[in-house]
Amino acid sequence: MRLALVLAFMFVSLLMGCERQEEFTPIPKRMKVLISINIKDGSVTFFDLKREKKYAQWELGQPIQGGVLLNNGSTLLLYGHELDRAYEYNLATGKMEKEWKIGKGIISALVSNDQQHLLLADQNQKAIRIFHMNGKENGSIKIGSQPLTLLQNSTGTRVYAIDFQDEKAAVIDMEKHQVTHTFSVPKFALGGLLREREQELWVGGHGSGSSVETVIHIYSLPSGTLMKTIPAPEMPISFAETNEGIFALSHGSNTVRKWDHAGEEKASITVGANPFVMIGESHYLYVASYDSNEVTVIDGRTLQVVQRLTTGKGPFQLMIREEG
Repeated sequence: MRLALVLAFMFVSLLMGCERQEEFTPIPKRMKVLISINIKDGSVTFFDLKREKKYAQWELGQPIQGGVLLNNGSTLLLYGHELDRAYEYNLATGKMEKEWKIGKGIISALVSNDQQHLLLADQNQKAIRIFHMNGKENGSIKIGSQPLTLLQNSTGTRVYAIDFQDEKAAVIDMEKHQVTHTFSVPKFALGGLLREREQELWVGGHGSGSSVETVIHIYSLPSGTLMKTIPAPEMPISFAETNEGIFALSHGSNTVRKWDHAGEEKASITVGANPFVMIGESHYLYVASYDSNEVTVIDGRTLQVVQRLTTGKGPFQLMIREEG
């Protein structure tokens, strides 16, 4: 009898533990938050940007590698290359609402500007897969070996998929779900910035071994021809453009560089320890440092550090959810 009670207690505790793993601190709709996805410990950190402090950290314990905001920022979908499904969380409740059975191999994702579709770059299928927001797949487009960087124009009618391995970028017509043309980019191209008004595509790169990327390649959007290169040693892999200028993060030299909107370099700053990603918004830049487990907040006008925010281990992706 005593053994049966112990086993029953253990079973109930296990169920309660599983339930707790699926419920986390709710993130208020009216809160503007900076979200850091941390891949060393499988956590997600939320910062209240108005109060400039950490609000919550979700310890998922899953090999997540990225995420996207769905439904105008009310939902967070988390995925990983080694996960066979993505997990959809309601931010306002902190609860997981749905599992998307997508299979392994997802390495990046992009939400369409009309919030109607989700594009997943699948390394295993060598394709861009298109999903409705209900989790149902709506088609796929075969492309390259490792389509990693995904960018879209303001109307969402064209998507630019930059392949990390195959030295090419593809232009996708989203109405027809097909590639209209491709153009050459360097091998190990990574990161990009779409400048529609200027009809430019800035493409960064990582390089390999002793041959690291030291320049940014700027292409013509209409033709895909290389217009010029600009120095940005070493490994320019993340970009942002705000009212304050154009910014590139060079991963290999821990450097953020600033250009004015005409493309003239203005300043630079050394920041972080092994920085992987940068996003920009309003007057500020946010740089995630993988080895020091922090986000450095930089004033885009002066390129001065104004704050450091502690994340989970291995911050790898950043995004901002506006207040509802």
